[in-house]
Amino acid sequence: MKHFFFMVVFLMTCLLQQAVAQDKSVSGRVTDGTNGSGVPGVTVLAKGTKVGTATNSDGQFTLSVPAATTTLQFSSIGYKTTERDITSTATVDVALAVEVRSLDEVVVTGLGTSVARSNSANNVASISAAELVGNTRPATVDAAMYGKLSGAVITQNSGAPGGGLSVQLRGPSSISNSTEPLYIIDGVYANNSSYDSGRGASAFTAAGGSRQDGATNRMSDINPDDIETIEVLKGSSAAAIYGTRANNGVIIITTKRGKTGRTQVGFRQDVGVTTILRRLGQEDWTADKIRNFGRLRGTGTVAGEIARLNAAQAAGQIYDYEDEIFGNTGFLSNTNLNVSGGSEKVRYYISGSNADEGSIVKNLGFRRSSVRANINSDISKNLEIGTQTNYTNASNQRGFTNNANNDASVSYALPYLPSYANLFPVNGVYPDNEYAGENPLAIRDRAVNDEKTNRFIQTGTLNYYLLRKELTTLRLNVQGGVDYTLTEQELYLPDDLQSQRANANPGASRFSKNRQLNTNLNTILVLNHQVGKVGLTSQAGFVRLSQNFDGSFTQGEGLIPGTRNPALAKIQTLGQAFTRVTDIGYFAQQEANFDDKVIAALGIRADKSTLNSDENKMYFFPKASLALNIAKFDFWTIDKVSQFKVRAAYGETGGAAGFGDYFSRLLSVSVDNRLGLRNSTLIGYDKVAPERATELEAGVDLGFLNNRITLEATVYRKNVKDLILTRPLAPSTGAASVTGFPIGDMVNKGIELGLAVTAIDRPNFRYNNRTQFWLNRTEVTKLDVATQIVGPGFGNFFGRNQLKLNESPTRWFGAPLVNGQLTPYQESQPKFQMTFANNFTIMKNIDFSFLIHVKEGGYNSTLTQLLYDEGGTTKDYSNDPQTAADGSLTTLGERRYNQETAGFIQNASYMKLREVSLYYTFQKAALGETFGRALERVKVGVSGNNLFLITPYKGGYDPEVSAFGSRPVGGNIDLAAFPSARRMFFHLALDF
Repeated sequence: MKHFFFMVVFLMTCLLQQAVAQDKSVSGRVTDGTNGSGVPGVTVLAKGTKVGTATNSDGQFTLSVPAATTTLQFSSIGYKTTERDITSTATVDVALAVEVRSLDEVVVTGLGTSVARSNSANNVASISAAELVGNTRPATVDAAMYGKLSGAVITQNSGAPGGGLSVQLRGPSSISNSTEPLYIIDGVYANNSSYDSGRGASAFTAAGGSRQDGATNRMSDINPDDIETIEVLKGSSAAAIYGTRANNGVIIITTKRGKTGRTQVGFRQDVGVTTILRRLGQEDWTADKIRNFGRLRGTGTVAGEIARLNAAQAAGQIYDYEDEIFGNTGFLSNTNLNVSGGSEKVRYYISGSNADEGSIVKNLGFRRSSVRANINSDISKNLEIGTQTNYTNASNQRGFTNNANNDASVSYALPYLPSYANLFPVNGVYPDNEYAGENPLAIRDRAVNDEKTNRFIQTGTLNYYLLRKELTTLRLNVQGGVDYTLTEQELYLPDDLQSQRANANPGASRFSKNRQLNTNLNTILVLNHQVGKVGLTSQAGFVRLSQNFDGSFTQGEGLIPGTRNPALAKIQTLGQAFTRVTDIGYFAQQEANFDDKVIAALGIRADKSTLNSDENKMYFFPKASLALNIAKFDFWTIDKVSQFKVRAAYGETGGAAGFGDYFSRLLSVSVDNRLGLRNSTLIGYDKVAPERATELEAGVDLGFLNNRITLEATVYRKNVKDLILTRPLAPSTGAASVTGFPIGDMVNKGIELGLAVTAIDRPNFRYNNRTQFWLNRTEVTKLDVATQIVGPGFGNFFGRNQLKLNESPTRWFGAPLVNGQLTPYQESQPKFQMTFANNFTIMKNIDFSFLIHVKEGGYNSTLTQLLYDEGGTTKDYSNDPQTAADGSLTTLGERRYNQETAGFIQNASYMKLREVSLYYTFQKAALGETFGRALERVKVGVSGNNLFLITPYKGGYDPEVSAFGSRPVGGNIDLAAFPSARRMFFHLALDF
């Protein structure tokens, strides 16, 4: 009994010792190696386990780890991953080294897998939260990507508040369809549509056509402050796993998540102003100029106009109407509040924001309020769930600019307006403009072009480990998402406006509603298995996408004075459109990693879609890639070369056909007051299939001096096949044309270079530079139809794009005709682009940065200068006077007005200071008792974006312009666009 007692005591002692030894506590602080400040949100992980935590706002952490743990791993975006031995210590302080472009950061390789950048076979661009909004405050997500993304042509379609940008990756991938990339937000196939307001209808501006209203795109709904990273799959070789909708590349947006640790609160307030970036200026009038000007308006006589000029000068009533219209100083305000944190089981990130964007034009602006809640939970050892919820309410007042055949546009009427005309209201009544069809001040103050949006994005994810062993895991990933957008638009022109009184039924209003619901469901099995030094990752899955759109409008002409209700108008027009699209895809991918030295992948995607004529036919998109990290092989002995990777990748993607391209429409007709149907002369193609792209990408990545210098070089060749276009038919067929017809192929070839240098790395001074260079060339390689005009435009005289064998579809053609052929001119695509990002850290607390963007070449067709020449108000109108053969005097403006196409195709090269910022950070030690020591950090600063422009372009306000929105060809047309603006801010950020 005695021995039994001692045995029990001995066993209990051993068990107690073992229980005590199961865990040990480790604590410490993580700081920035350049300035010594605490780094919040660093992931601290017990190596070889899933046990981890995150540092608090001062960089401190405490973690209970298994007794057998010998190493802690510290990782954070923008810093080099660091490991520390904890065998003989319970306190660990770590100074993290900043990484300009971390090779350990993760990039996407599949729908359910990712890989370290150092092992990637593709040039996948990544943009961090600090790069997006850490320096200044862009209005929208796509504007925040300006100058930070090689291989992209980003064009500002309009300078109006709320954005309206076009993003084209590695050249055009279509002729008739959009070339906007596919956006994925937290796994949701996001809506990035631009809804036509109907502003071009004859009842409003009579501009005709669509996409001339400078519409916003839906990326303006997303709060840039909520974004953690953006990854850009620029070509088919990287985006093949996304199948039919990936011809234009894929932009993957991941929003912020909470991390284990104490609750952290962040508050940010930005206030600023916006002013016009560049003025065109207007030449003033003199009596001699009036006598020589051959296109008199106003009084209609030379004597009458001179008398009006003299009277205005005597009364001091000479006006700068450009300043009156575009000289407003708009107020900018952005407020963001976020709360994040969590336990080992539940992590959360909750934010709210409000953006109020004023405008350089009075009464216009953009407002966006949003709330976000991201919650992730480890239900058990094998089950993880997460949900991301975002609601946005946005409103936009964009006014009337751009083309207007009845002058009901402030920027269209302005060029014809002499400075001595008085158009200001008297007792609320606006005088008529005798020099154009509308008083631009009345349009500015009384016309309505508003848009309101309510948007809800919801994602749900589930990860369940069916098998979890030391060398093998099998994981089921299920992800579902919903993106619902309701956009309401209102157009209104009062009946007593000058341009409306000329109509048979004056007064017009239009109310539009656009509802779009996107859903997606992904189900993926991912198997990870380690065999010796080879890591195998297998994935297979299923994807279902749906897009449901319902658009309607009610338009009224001949309004009751003082009312906007189109239901009470004399003439009512109703319209409605429905589209229902469903895509289903299956995919499989196998990846193999040999000791981080050889990394290979093979994959295939099979898709079917209701957009195809045979909605059950599968289309296959394969991919393959190989990366060799030569510097990691044992034979490599050059210590100064820390990375030497060669890589190659091939992939195929698709471009969806247009909705309804495979059927022939029936049109309504009235016969003897009876409604009937008739055939259209536009027929559908019964074999409609997706456009396809195949891409081969190759490159080399080099790192020197422990990656203080890194170089990325990539070349690609992307062949786009089966380009879809409306094909003309012979009259004998009984129809004019057929839609959705494959007419040929084209190729995009390009180069992308990136150089990152940590030039100076001292305790009190650090300087990083990142330079990017890229170019693209496009050529039609196959054409089954005759040469034909493609894209929008205003006639051959001003420049058009052609689809012509062995030519670029983005080249301009125009007058004169030579042997029956249009004369070729320059390219609208740039020769090359470069960006220079520079970041300085001075005395640990001062941060200074600036980003310069250079575009060389790329020509616009400009009609804006034509308007000013016709109105006689161009700044240089009277320069270089010459006597013609008949003795008449001609000026530069008159000759330019009568020129041929060569004068309208203008060089749109530029250099822009995209961003500049200066910040000072007060660390906790310097804040003392502020807020009872709850305040961890205060950051104050000033910044600006789009601050200055250097360009030879004289055709308009900004060489970055597109009168027809995000079109693959024909977009670079400048016609009375809304001017660009510069933005300047004061920033305050508080971390608790």
